[in-house]
Amino acid sequence: MRIVPILGSIFRVRAKSLQMGIAQGEDNFLLLRLIAASLVIYGHAPAISGMEGPPDLFADLGWWGYSGSIAVDLFFITSGFLIAGSYIRNSKVLDFIWARFLRIIPAYVACLVLMAFVLGPIFTNLPLNAYISSQATRNYVVTNLKFVTGLSYWLPGVFNSHPRETAVNGSIWTLPAEVRMYLWVACLGVISVLARRWLSNVVIIGIFIYAMHNPDSVPLVPMSQYLRLAALFACGALCYVNRDWIPVDGRLFLVVCALTFLFRNTTAYPWLFGFCEIQFVFWFAYNTAWRGFNRFGDYSYGIYLWGFPMQQVVEDLFPNLPVLLNALLGLALTIPIAIASWHFIEKPALRLKELSRKLRGLVSRRNSLRTQAM
Repeated sequence: MRIVPILGSIFRVRAKSLQMGIAQGEDNFLLLRLIAASLVIYGHAPAISGMEGPPDLFADLGWWGYSGSIAVDLFFITSGFLIAGSYIRNSKVLDFIWARFLRIIPAYVACLVLMAFVLGPIFTNLPLNAYISSQATRNYVVTNLKFVTGLSYWLPGVFNSHPRETAVNGSIWTLPAEVRMYLWVACLGVISVLARRWLSNVVIIGIFIYAMHNPDSVPLVPMSQYLRLAALFACGALCYVNRDWIPVDGRLFLVVCALTFLFRNTTAYPWLFGFCEIQFVFWFAYNTAWRGFNRFGDYSYGIYLWGFPMQQVVEDLFPNLPVLLNALLGLALTIPIAIASWHFIEKPALRLKELSRKLRGLVSRRNSLRTQAM
């Protein structure tokens, strides 16, 4: 193994690079995302149950955010890395857009429709005819499929008697941000920015600097809540672009943790904490020894989509449960749905990825035949 330039030489540790981690042929991103999705459920339990309970573990430790916000950070770092890698490996923009559509939309549509027209009628306190005929019921599906910033979080008469949180699914607020990051990758890819490392670094760092001085006018980032997520996604993308010299080493991760702790009462703390999260993501993905979860499936998206509604169902059926019990029962209800979502919706949809390539091949052969005929 070689000493990774810059950071490796500074700390004098023989660190594995991200490129070497990728070359292993396997990683632990599936398990990482499963843990992050579960943390979102844990983080939402106090608001949904409305009960006092043990303080959030991460907030109680004095970390930058609570469990839910940290989990979302991990999702966006991972997504930036994997999505940028996906485009760089196959720079056909139509293939990229089709693949992103298949990964996000089918399971999301199923979640929205089932929530509005199956669970909604069961849990609404309105007469069934009034619920079904309400414009708000249809808008829940239609508005949320537009991926606008003003999503629809409520269904008429559903969960509106809960003590604190009455939204049907508060977790979906991040999906418009995620889709906007896909558009950024597609735009940078089309103009060949991602094809050149130096240009990628210049452009992405330039966008960082612009966003710091003009936080309210970043294209495709219309909300202040999206800025940190966009920054972490961009950091993940930068890590893939510079993968052959980005170190992945537990000792470096500990050094970053120590620096983050030392500067916890300064303005540098949020930045260092983000850097700490980035180090953790790649250390966990490539340096943890057990990879057994990879033989199951990617259940994290299903858990993320269904965790919040299932916690609301738990609160409706068993009001005033302790916070941790709400989280545990919510997770127990969510996991079977997530497994079904993966095996019956998400995985079959992903098999259609090749469709765009086949269609492009047919069009190419058709054009070739026309050219020959002329």
